[in-house]
Amino acid sequence: MNKITDVTRRDILDIIRVGFNGTYKERKLDYYEHEYIEEVPCEYKMCYHGRLSEIDFLSRIYDLKSMKSTDSRFRDAESDIWQHTVNNDDWDMDWVFSDPRFKLNTGSDDPLLKFLCEMFHPVVRNETQPWREFLKIINELLKPDGYELYEMSHISGRAVYGWREIVANSIVIAEHNPAVSYELKPIGEGSYAKVFKYKDNYYKRTFVLKRAKKELNKNELERFKREFEQMKALDSPYIVDVFRYNDESNEYIMEYMDCTLEKFISENNGKLTFVQRKNIASQVLRAFKYIHSKDLLHRDVCPKNVLVKLYDDVRVVKVSDFGLVKIPDSELTSVSTDYKGYFNDPELRLEGFNTYCIIHETYAITRLVVFILTGRTNTGKIENTQLKEFVVKGLNTDKTKRFQNIDELIETFNKIKE
Repeated sequence: MNKITDVTRRDILDIIRVGFNGTYKERKLDYYEHEYIEEVPCEYKMCYHGRLSEIDFLSRIYDLKSMKSTDSRFRDAESDIWQHTVNNDDWDMDWVFSDPRFKLNTGSDDPLLKFLCEMFHPVVRNETQPWREFLKIINELLKPDGYELYEMSHISGRAVYGWREIVANSIVIAEHNPAVSYELKPIGEGSYAKVFKYKDNYYKRTFVLKRAKKELNKNELERFKREFEQMKALDSPYIVDVFRYNDESNEYIMEYMDCTLEKFISENNGKLTFVQRKNIASQVLRAFKYIHSKDLLHRDVCPKNVLVKLYDDVRVVKVSDFGLVKIPDSELTSVSTDYKGYFNDPELRLEGFNTYCIIHETYAITRLVVFILTGRTNTGKIENTQLKEFVVKGLNTDKTKRFQNIDELIETFNKIKE
């Protein structure tokens, strides 16, 4: 195969020859002895043959005794190389990259990929050198040409790397031994991310992958990762589980749910009993009671952000999408943050989304409960007296008369009868 372009070859070989500039994180103290992290510029360099001599390294990939010598005095490449790199030491340091016998700067992709994998082998690599940084930047260069170096197996707990072609729209699960790649099937898209599902053959389960869009800026990526971290920190049967974040590709894995609450209600609106509807709403309210107990506000309460899992004997609903979650003292919510969430209080358009507080959250939750109990978003034609009282209080234009906390809302909800 010849997928690796001349440009990629050049860049990879230049990095191996001369290294590259990067940064590392260093903990420091300011004038007031407050700790902070500073990214310090540095230069990364690494010897490609690591702990081994050049001949020992090359012998792991090539049969040097069968290769021709370029010096007529010697019968094979091994003798030739020893004479000029050890005995005379009269070849350039980087001779191997331009030597046509090794096919590293031209021709098929296979020799270069094998060479790169061997550089990172536990027998070869020097653990005191920045091999992880080299592996990362080489993978970044290979990716556009459709290749990656991946953890193929382990020796004494240390990764052995192989190479493979990258399948479009795939995910690599490095935790499986050996690592495996699964095809991704798109199932949705939001403001920040594209959403896929895949079947994990080891666990015999379907999972969801949420991948940040490439055009996100630094703050948006930070918010995207914060969504994962916040969901990971929560431990409730009514919050969607998340499992692993990949910093290199800005994506994370989460549990698969069958559909959104919006879709479920739409498809089953004529079949759901009042008892079933109230059970669904009760689960949603338990979720928000837990969220609020952690001093968090979801801020994007709507039927699309509540997901449904259909088991043989029960329906489980879970709250998802914490991308707009409000955390105390967070600096990611500015005055200019856009109004979002179609169940949110419309007065937020004038007040500014940064003013969002508990009475705005209970407003949205009230609308969500009404949608679950009636299957409608219109609150103007409600005949049930108790539900009407619930709506009047939850959506009151006078904010002092609204539900001031989730417990107050739940208490009134529990009084609603068919």
